[in-house]
Amino acid sequence: MQGASLMVLRTLVLYPVGFVGEVVLARLLAPEDFGVYALASFFTVTLAAVLEVGLAASLIQRPDEPRDEEYQTLFTLQILGITALVVLIFISSPWLFPWLGLDANIRWTMLALLLCPWISSFGTMSCVKLERELRYVVFARMDVLRGLNYMGSAVALAFLGARAWSFAVAIVLSTIVKTCIAFRQAPWPVRFRLKLAGMGPALRFGFMFQLSTLTSLFRDHIGVVLGGPLFGVQSVGYLNWAKNTTYYTSQIFTQVVSRVAFPSISRVQHDPAAVRQMAQTLLKYVNLFTFPVIALFAALIPEFVTVFYTNKWLPALPAFYFYSVRMIGSNITTLYVSVLNAVGRVRTTLQVLIWWTVADWVLALALCPTFGFTGIAMAYGLSVIPICVWLVVELNRVTRLDLWRSLFQPLGFSLLAAALV
Repeated sequence: MQGASLMVLRTLVLYPVGFVGEVVLARLLAPEDFGVYALASFFTVTLAAVLEVGLAASLIQRPDEPRDEEYQTLFTLQILGITALVVLIFISSPWLFPWLGLDANIRWTMLALLLCPWISSFGTMSCVKLERELRYVVFARMDVLRGLNYMGSAVALAFLGARAWSFAVAIVLSTIVKTCIAFRQAPWPVRFRLKLAGMGPALRFGFMFQLSTLTSLFRDHIGVVLGGPLFGVQSVGYLNWAKNTTYYTSQIFTQVVSRVAFPSISRVQHDPAAVRQMAQTLLKYVNLFTFPVIALFAALIPEFVTVFYTNKWLPALPAFYFYSVRMIGSNITTLYVSVLNAVGRVRTTLQVLIWWTVADWVLALALCPTFGFTGIAMAYGLSVIPICVWLVVELNRVTRLDLWRSLFQPLGFSLLAAALV
């Protein structure tokens, strides 16, 4: 509870900074600039993060403390994977980017962002140590400094006319800040080593966790992968704006709480009563906090766009509403997946996430010919409903939560408030 409170407090500090920054950037930059950054970061920062998260999760979830050689082995595997990705993108860029229809701005922005995975890899094992010890006061301080650095740099560069490069330079600088703070707070003996003996369980868990993250990669970036080739960079910018705006109304809180839930419940995974109590408490308070914000913001979004963002973003409003439905469902999916992973049910979550990805893509491909780029957002809003039901059934096999108080009551009152507004 202390860790979750600290992370929520950190989010409350960053929220107004991020909101004001997004408004300023939306006024200074064009939708095309948001689209360029979304495409460039997908091929670099996002792909590299996928290579990192599974290996880290395997060390966080295990009951016993990892040895130094295990940290060093997983660090080496991460560096090798990231280097292979960077070299592949760099070598293939002269013919791959023109084939994808990407202009020179996206190519050079993408190559600049390749610095981020290498920098962050040196702080990954430090973050694992901090998460295992539940030292969320360090994460709160680190994230606040990183967020202030990112938004301050991005706004300053956008004001100077850097366009999409505002995002690229800002994220590189913020990655350096995060890595330095993490390593200083939890240093570890950095060394390249490959000692795989006895690491079978950790690697198996990490591999399945990695596959789960890969499904989210292809699920959460349909707007880039499908929307870019079909509808152009401007449409990607609209979808990215709608997604980011709804993210700030809920998932920015839900994800920080689930981030605390995974290592915390991992520590008590063999105590069903403790698992139930922690999961019930987290779900209840996340929904009480985020459902009213989602509903009321959706009720007022036309006025927010006109006053704050300017009318150039009005074509993104239909996508915003469907992303809002997605965020309501994601309160369940994010927390339930974290709990199932914490108790070792990573194979179950992988199965659910694979089918969720398939559903997103099938619906997007079916709806885009009729509804244009908004069809992608519609697919997101529709597919999350059956996945929520499936995850509730799966978690009931581990522990049963009281959904009436923790889910349906907050949702009902929030929708009523939105309807009145």
